Amino acid sequence: MFPLSRREAIRLGSVVCSTSLAGCIDLSWSEEQEARLTKIALQNHTADEQSVLVIVEDEGEQVYGEFTAVPPADGDSPTVREVEDVPEEPGVYDVYFNLARRPEDIEGEFWATADNTDITCREYRLDIKPDDRGEPQFGIYRSDGC
Repeated sequence: MFPLSRREAIRLGSVVCSTSLAGCIDLSWSEEQEARLTKIALQNHTADEQSVLVIVEDEGEQVYGEFTAVPPADGDSPTVREVEDVPEEPGVYDVYFNLARRPEDIEGEFWATADNTDITCREYRLDIKPDDRGEPQFGIYRSDGC
């Protein structure tokens, strides 16, 4: 259905999410229950355009997979892009993020995952910020509730 599955992208990858460099967060709960994805937003605090691959799986089946370009920050204000066309129906969702410097160059970049939780509604925000050397790093923030 989609040109690149998460498993294919990971198989291509030589570097998988590194906690010290990428801020990898695993938000796992033992119980899985259906939830609605109310929002996925991407914030770019860097001076460069960032390309983010967002993949959504429902019970292990990919239901969304697209790149979103997020323009550079405007001074001290981050640029924000909301991911469009995410599933509206409740599901057992896992959300994966890949920060790629170019859409075709995902093998050497970093993955983060936000696994299913026991909350009925969820919003995610991916913040991309420069580290001390100016390299992009990211963190995932989740809001729960409807």
